[in-house]
Amino acid sequence: MPNPKPREDSCPPQAAEPQLPAPGLDKLIDAAMHDVRNSLSAIRLGVELLHRRGDTQDLGGVLAHVDSAALRAHERAEEVADLSRLAAGRDIGISASRFSLHAVVRQTIDAVMPSRANTVYEHDRLGEGDCFGDAARIGQFVALSLEELADAAPAALLIVVCEVAGEHYRVAVHVDPRQRHDVREAPDLHEERKKATPSRVRRQVLLHGIARAHQGQVRFDLERPGCSPSIEGRFMSVRPGPRAL
Repeated sequence: MPNPKPREDSCPPQAAEPQLPAPGLDKLIDAAMHDVRNSLSAIRLGVELLHRRGDTQDLGGVLAHVDSAALRAHERAEEVADLSRLAAGRDIGISASRFSLHAVVRQTIDAVMPSRANTVYEHDRLGEGDCFGDAARIGQFVALSLEELADAAPAALLIVVCEVAGEHYRVAVHVDPRQRHDVREAPDLHEERKKATPSRVRRQVLLHGIARAHQGQVRFDLERPGCSPSIEGRFMSVRPGPRAL
């Protein structure tokens, strides 16, 4: 696949994969389980409120809160399973089928937009769009990348490029290079991006795992001063088959 022309930014990507030693894994699992417990507590509280009211009027907000908490608890539990599998040297499970890369990326952007009011998204599509792989995992890759870059460069324009070329496809997310001056003028953000926080390690380990499960790789450029933070995942089509254990 030919490399696209960079957008005014020639900083080389970083390819080092974060490691998960036992102490680091313990911290990640503890943090994830803390979120799961909080979400489950919110679910229990919501159910208790429903029982106390004894009616079904004006419950839309409570039900939405319960539904959101349940979804988050499920997602975090799945992440704990993925992190444990990766720490044991195994690949994460995928269920491959034919899907539209462009549609999955668009749906993911639309899903995260309400929670990032200060972030503007641009979606560039290249190629026809259909490929093979796990659509849910690719959507997870996009969501994790957007979360990582939104934290690295708040109130930015994030450009999301998705491209399909034969058996290869890619997703690249980067901050608009025209905003590089904002990065240079915010050394505190640069120092913050250098910290290996549990959330950052979690995201990067999962991004590597999703790419590897699709016979691909992910590249990061998040720490270099004066460069636009970016994440790029390159994948190969994975045909349908038995789900990995």
